[in-house]
Amino acid sequence: MEPIQSSERKSLKKMIIQEIKQYIIDHELKAGDQLPTERKFTELFGVSRSVVREALSFLENTEIITVRQGHGAFLNETNFENLLDNFFFLWQINSGKMKEIVGLRALFESSAIDEIVKANRKDELDRLKELVENSAGLTTPEEFRIADLAFHKELLKATGNELFIQMTNMITSYFFQVQHVQLTHAEYQAIIKEHQEIVAALLAGDAERAKKLLTNHMKNTRA
Repeated sequence: MEPIQSSERKSLKKMIIQEIKQYIIDHELKAGDQLPTERKFTELFGVSRSVVREALSFLENTEIITVRQGHGAFLNETNFENLLDNFFFLWQINSGKMKEIVGLRALFESSAIDEIVKANRKDELDRLKELVENSAGLTTPEEFRIADLAFHKELLKATGNELFIQMTNMITSYFFQVQHVQLTHAEYQAIIKEHQEIVAALLAGDAERAKKLLTNHMKNTRA
């Protein structure tokens, strides 16, 4: 038998990765569930143990599974942060423009407002209002930055959609990580007022006004 070429091995590994993913779907495995052993996958797919090990290693590196020495492989909780972090890193080094992130934020947060008004999650809105009120007395630029980020994350959280929250939180966090806006005390007080107006519109169930205020808010804070 001729030895397997490098390109053939890569193709085989890719195929087994897809087979394991399909196995997870077909067997309706959930976070925390244990996958079959390497030996079992070897028998199921008719490949060598080393190919299965390589496929499992890839799935672990991409944080789909966790391999516990002596215990086996387990399916992880859903988490998009590292996936999106790698995506944004590649986007940035390939001439990505910050205004595209700003546009993406505006699009997602405007969509969040429609969902928030539709769901009418009063507890979440009261928490958002309290957050804004508590942040009014801050004094340093770093505190301003943290409070502004917290407001936008809490706004997204009010949708109650976990998938949406994870995806949009990463976009918002990335923006605040790379866009170092220094706010004066006067600028921050203006932001607090805008936050208050957005929350008031949400509590009143006025999605269109809330979206208009949010759009202006992002422009005013150079965000």
